[in-house]
Amino acid sequence: MSRVPALVSILVPAYNAAHYLPELCRSIQAQTYSDYEVLIGDDGSSDDTATVLAPFLQDRRFRVLAWKPNRGLNQGLAMLCAAMRGDYWSSPGADDALHPLFLEKRVALLEGNPQAFVAHGPPELVSESDKAREMGPINLSLPPRISPPRSLEILLQHNIINQPSAMVRSSVTKEVLPFLHWNWAYSPDWFLWILHAATGFDIMWDPRMLIRCRLHANSLSYEAQKDHLRRAERRLVPLIALRQAAHYSQWASGCWTHLGRRLYWQWLRQALALRSRKGLRSEWVQLAAQAYYGFKGKPVSFGMEVAKHAVGVLTTDLLCRRALKRQRFPISGLAHVDDPIFR
Repeated sequence: MSRVPALVSILVPAYNAAHYLPELCRSIQAQTYSDYEVLIGDDGSSDDTATVLAPFLQDRRFRVLAWKPNRGLNQGLAMLCAAMRGDYWSSPGADDALHPLFLEKRVALLEGNPQAFVAHGPPELVSESDKAREMGPINLSLPPRISPPRSLEILLQHNIINQPSAMVRSSVTKEVLPFLHWNWAYSPDWFLWILHAATGFDIMWDPRMLIRCRLHANSLSYEAQKDHLRRAERRLVPLIALRQAAHYSQWASGCWTHLGRRLYWQWLRQALALRSRKGLRSEWVQLAAQAYYGFKGKPVSFGMEVAKHAVGVLTTDLLCRRALKRQRFPISGLAHVDDPIFR
């Protein structure tokens, strides 16, 4: 008796993306693997998104979930995750396009490796002028499989998983969703992958380029306030995600015992730099302290925290600076873990 093919949920949060959506939808319909559902979240769009999607709704595999007002990319993806029915899910951007073999190859990799939570690969990045270039994890020599606890430690150093290229095991996602914080501007996927890796499942890498992602000019904006937020999240996300994961994972609990203090000390070092630029927010200080101490109590004093942990902050900063000198890839997280793939 033949096995029923796995259903893949393709989740596409979209806001005013009518110009790009038809190309993505056509690339989905051109897939060699046909057992999928497409859930497009129209996130309060004011353009003609509904009009351009209408022809694709003749394909019963396509559905549009619309809501108002606009809730943002993260909340949109959360709502689509709640509605998905697939064994696996993938979430390309509304302005991306899939290679015809994308679903077939990703499904085969996950079906052949039941202990993996994700299969991902390098994107082909295309600028608005349609000039393609390579970027990101494709510059790393990633092994075909990364297992725990190494997978978790690598993710605490850097987010190596390109979300649009990823296909994820839905059962693992549903397990970690209650622990997920969605309100990150730049790093929600990093938080998500740390939670997934803490379950003890593996990360699979496919070096083929099976997705084309569009890089917009405004993606490169470094306005001061945005840069402050980006810098803060680079330290808060691994700290808080690991603390959350320690609630359900032996891997994360052991990792927290080993690295939790270093993550907090690294955050304090970044917070000092943000304060010198007048970019430190009090809520970030309290959020980090709550994660580190594991309770919601009396608000901490930033000055007292720095004084209390001064030796640890200085030591961790020194260790990270030394590690960075050995690493050819720019690290966003805890550099002193110093996994060889970043060298």
